Amino acid sequence: MRNLIDLLNRSADEFGDGVAAIYRGDPVSFVELRALVERLSRGLRGIGVGPGDRVVLVMPNCLHSMVCYLGAIRAGAVAVPVNIRLKPEEMRFILGDVGARVLIAHERTWPTVREAIGLGALEGLDGIERILGIGVDAPDVASVDELIEETGPEFEPPEIAPGDTAAIIYTSGTTGLPKGAMLTHANVLFNVQSTIRGHGFRPDDVHLLIVPLFHVTGLNTIMPTSLLLGSTLVISAETNPRALFELIERHRCTTLFTVPTTTIMLAAEPSIGEHDLSSLRLIAYSGAPMPVRAIERLRELFPGVALHNFFGLTETTSVTTVLPDEFALSHAESIGRMALELEAKIADEAGNALPAGEVGELMVRGASVFAGYYQRPEATAEALESDGWLHTGDKAFIDEDGFVFLRGRTKEMIIVAGENVYPVEVENVLTRHPGIREAAAVGVEHPVLGEVVKAVVVPLPGAEITASDVRRWCSEHLASYKVPQRVEFRDELPRNPSGKVVKRLLT
Repeated sequence: MRNLIDLLNRSADEFGDGVAAIYRGDPVSFVELRALVERLSRGLRGIGVGPGDRVVLVMPNCLHSMVCYLGAIRAGAVAVPVNIRLKPEEMRFILGDVGARVLIAHERTWPTVREAIGLGALEGLDGIERILGIGVDAPDVASVDELIEETGPEFEPPEIAPGDTAAIIYTSGTTGLPKGAMLTHANVLFNVQSTIRGHGFRPDDVHLLIVPLFHVTGLNTIMPTSLLLGSTLVISAETNPRALFELIERHRCTTLFTVPTTTIMLAAEPSIGEHDLSSLRLIAYSGAPMPVRAIERLRELFPGVALHNFFGLTETTSVTTVLPDEFALSHAESIGRMALELEAKIADEAGNALPAGEVGELMVRGASVFAGYYQRPEATAEALESDGWLHTGDKAFIDEDGFVFLRGRTKEMIIVAGENVYPVEVENVLTRHPGIREAAAVGVEHPVLGEVVKAVVVPLPGAEITASDVRRWCSEHLASYKVPQRVEFRDELPRNPSGKVVKRLLT
């Protein structure tokens, strides 16, 4: 296999009428999935989408999210899945930065998309020529389903090389502006093998896919690996514990990948005993630390279920380390060992490797490391060394047995329920408030979310603002998970002799 379309074709040929996906109770076979992808790609080519074009996808988990992703790629385009929790101005930046020709929106995301693109002539977003919708009833928005149903001449799909970009996924930026990480077909196919070896995916699995398909775990780990093995995906955007239990019970799901926040909520749900969850064999969590007491509770509730922690970055496609079940409690503070065929080193500020047990920056090298940031050569050069080593920005150490332990983030990133937040994003919004002189954002511990954002604000003289005012202002400009949950007012921010804010004094 050279690319994801080869993977899809092989799955359809090999598994035929087997169930590839279930969405809202309706099964779709591998052959049917391929047919939908082929018809959509034909429709996209019919409206002018070709090799190298970017197709933006703004939708929650649904069958269409798979079909549109693979359909765009088969047409020769690059898929750009966008986080649906972004605010219009955040989304607008991505649309302009990536230069998309086509945007596909879901009825759930249309209000935000509509505000992001503006009205009339797309208000300067000259690259977008067509808007397609799923359940969207609006002028100048064509139906994806009608495009799929249209008849037209078949076309010969373009040659897709392993090193071609499959998707651009935007990550929060240290400068306050998101950067588009370019992930290749080779990156994803390697990650599929890492998933099989690290998590032990099997052909008879039924995966409950609730992690978003705009993040790498769903997009690059669960979905393509399930296709390759002929497993079944139960696709859902649900987060309500009772609804998830019902899905597991109804479809006899065997795996559940999620963030610790959701896992903790599931373990605390009073109705858990009312459901038959005996089909589960693997629960995996990533994106934030998992409290030991939560792991112990999972052990009590699911004594026969394997518990995996794992770690990955958008820039490493997904699976980078895995902590297997046998170490879930004994090494609960570790994110596990490196995936096979990936290298890791702990480096000092000069890039020199440090011995076991010493804390430095975690650096990764291997076939899952991304191709670079879209139209950001300087940022790419900063992240990637010429010999292939990736700067993760995470402080860590590796013990004598190869277990990796995170000890902070050199880039000060905050992780809220698995979502990345760079403080500068929040600070840029805070300092635009007419009553704020300066501000800083830090992460503080939260028993369920892992971390939440705390804002330390210095008001302008005479300004009368409250914590509610600050949160309301941020909620108008930032995704909900980036909005400060705690606000503290000070007369000044603590600074070191060079003038830099000392953030450790703000928590």
